Amino acid sequence: MEKSPFVHNRLRWHSSLAKLTFWSFIFLGLILIFFFRSPSSNPLPQDPSRRSLRTYNWGGPAWEKRVRSSARVRSHNGISVLVTGAAGFVGTHVSAALKRRGDGVLGLDNFNDYYDPSLKRARQALLERSGVFIVEGDINDSALLRKLFEVVAFTHVMHLAAQAGVRYAMENPGSYVHSNIAGLVSLLEVCKSANPQPAIVWASSSSVYGLNTKVPFSEKDRTDQPASLYAATKKAGEEIAH
Repeated sequence: MEKSPFVHNRLRWHSSLAKLTFWSFIFLGLILIFFFRSPSSNPLPQDPSRRSLRTYNWGGPAWEKRVRSSARVRSHNGISVLVTGAAGFVGTHVSAALKRRGDGVLGLDNFNDYYDPSLKRARQALLERSGVFIVEGDINDSALLRKLFEVVAFTHVMHLAAQAGVRYAMENPGSYVHSNIAGLVSLLEVCKSANPQPAIVWASSSSVYGLNTKVPFSEKDRTDQPASLYAATKKAGEEIAH
């Protein structure tokens, strides 16, 4: 007995529905696999202006012991100093000099790759041999800064950390704002809340004299004609500190 056209159409409809359901499940499964396998910790490309702000391993009894030991004052009337940018050229020499005279010294540096990080690592090793521990972290990491002040009652802060260089500001201006302005404000806010409040020594730059033609510079010269973004951020730091 021949099947009616209605039966044939119904069979074709059921077959098409089954195929549609099958491929819908396949498509849904691929979507679920994509979302579950995508790394949730780094869904977006890194913002170059924040490249120095990474997640570092800090905290814990062993870490706190190293922090306290490094910052321990070893001379009569000595001071306890947090040196930011301690792995830089100036920061290394300042940290070593303070340590030699018996002050407690703790370094902080983000070890960014503006120039060859191996130079900073070599300086870190040099300071380690003299008893100075450098905490690896960013001055914009307020939680880390607060923790350091909880562990050690610093009497002084030597703030040398900054994004340096004139030409690089044309490539990555955000890094200068991030480090030299936002970072300074973050540090000042934590120092403001610390008890006791530490004295702060902050390094500006001769670049703030900008387009002045007078040589040599004087502290009384104008500083409102910066010739670079770097100079402008350092001048902004002067005004913020004031």
